[in-house]
Amino acid sequence: MKKNAAQVAYFMRPMGMEDIPTIARWFSNFDDIALFDRNLPVPVGQEAVFESWKPALEYTEPPRSLWFVAEDEDGNPAGVGGLQSINYIHGDAVLPMFIDRPARTNGLATGMTINLIDLAFGQLRLHRVSTFFRADHDATANVIAKVGFREEGRVREGWFAGGKHHDVVQVGLLRSEWQQGCEALREELKANSGIELRLEGIEA
Repeated sequence: MKKNAAQVAYFMRPMGMEDIPTIARWFSNFDDIALFDRNLPVPVGQEAVFESWKPALEYTEPPRSLWFVAEDEDGNPAGVGGLQSINYIHGDAVLPMFIDRPARTNGLATGMTINLIDLAFGQLRLHRVSTFFRADHDATANVIAKVGFREEGRVREGWFAGGKHHDVVQVGLLRSEWQQGCEALREELKANSGIELRLEGIEA
């Protein structure tokens, strides 16, 4: 029997190359990954996924990207998310994410987003976080709106999937905006979903 959201605890740990087989399995469903990634023209195999992720997972000082895997209490991967293109001069980063189908609509995406934004604005001291999504992807749009991102522009019909062109929505969030509403958002997530989510592997 599938556990409901109130019964599931997740934790986020740093992603490693050992996670590539899981990522490759998720990315083999082209229609599904096309909701999250506009850079894959065709389904890709494990070796191609390995090569594409290798630069993002290699350690640099300071880090230019930080990626995490969310696992349920049984150790099953449920999603990946991170901060990439981290720029310490301008104080910004891009926040991408992918949630596996069984873990969608239960609050995990919102919880992961909260943790990543806290990391960006708290420990990394960044000024802004941005992301983009396909305009018809309502689930992502709902998370984006709930967290407080503001639309900053659109690339008209810049995302081709399923035989159609869709708008690319570009959004951003400033640290000052996040500080105004983050505590209320955490309480709302806890009350409505029961998701317990811990971020591990990052020193305070």
